[in-house]
Amino acid sequence: MIAKIHPGNNFGGLVNYANDIEKKDAVVVASDGVSLASNAAITASFKVQAKTHSGVKDFVGHISLSFSPEDKDKVDNELMAKIAQEYMRRMGIINTQYVIFRHQDQPHPHVHIVYNRVDNDGNIIKGDCSFSKSAAITKALTRKYGLTFGKGKKNVRRDRLTGKDAIKYHLYDTITAVLKDCITWQQLRKALSEKGISLDFVRNSDGSVRGVTFTDNKHQVTFAGGKIDRSLTFGNIDRQMYDIYQINDDPNDQPYLYPHHEQEYITHITHITEEYGQDTSASGIEDAFDFTHTNNHEDSSSSGSGIGSAIAEVLLQPHVAPSPSGGGSSSGGWRDDDDEKEKNKNHNYTPRKRKR
Repeated sequence: MIAKIHPGNNFGGLVNYANDIEKKDAVVVASDGVSLASNAAITASFKVQAKTHSGVKDFVGHISLSFSPEDKDKVDNELMAKIAQEYMRRMGIINTQYVIFRHQDQPHPHVHIVYNRVDNDGNIIKGDCSFSKSAAITKALTRKYGLTFGKGKKNVRRDRLTGKDAIKYHLYDTITAVLKDCITWQQLRKALSEKGISLDFVRNSDGSVRGVTFTDNKHQVTFAGGKIDRSLTFGNIDRQMYDIYQINDDPNDQPYLYPHHEQEYITHITHITEEYGQDTSASGIEDAFDFTHTNNHEDSSSSGSGIGSAIAEVLLQPHVAPSPSGGGSSSGGWRDDDDEKEKNKNHNYTPRKRKR
């Protein structure tokens, strides 16, 4: 089960869409505090209460809950209403008007919850638009009611996506497609650039890499790799490229030093300088080794500096030890970086010691 949150300010248009019997085969499965005589009556009920708190921009609450097609025979109207009402309670959507409409025009069962963000006492409902909170609740309810968890992004209907969701899935599809033919970050960056996508690294203040972001250059929208999909975190992409390298098994096509090959530094340094020139600046060395790893391939966002950044430090400043302080960088355009902000709140950590 997944939820999509769409706050707005037009009850009339939303009610006409949600209660479209002809096109959506809509049916009301639960309601409270509104007249169901007609769409106009439902809208009027909502508007009267919304006016009790003036100055609210997005007073219309709208959340759609979608279930897996595999659960179609399991979730009847009664169960869908029960799950939707429990979802509302957990989200803090209580003591207010609502109508839950079920649509039956798609292979997957789904409902639209229309509610008043101005409650019965004239107060504003808060916390109902938290995407992270919603995601945790839907997972809990999916588990509680024995429903089917999603099978990843492959079965998502791209043609129905809009806005940031459409961009996110475009990034996912493009990155995963070109990644199959890349064994280095430089190759991946070049391949994505040809597709109109920029790749950037999120760095700690010592220059080591803790994450990766991707920008759709056409729309200037940036997502952290992990926000697009967990398979696209820095550590997971790095591991996938190393796995591809192992399959290719060509030692001359390995310009980066992975933790599995610490002893190959002398062998590969010649190849690296040939590919990148005699650049001994911080960017040149970091581009060559690209970048942090741990022996067990944990996500670099939670690990210390890896061998690549450590060697860069030794080559540039052999008398200075790498610093494990936090920090990061940003780029222009809209960013989906809530997780990076959260990490910045507590960026002090102890680097994992590498076994010799």
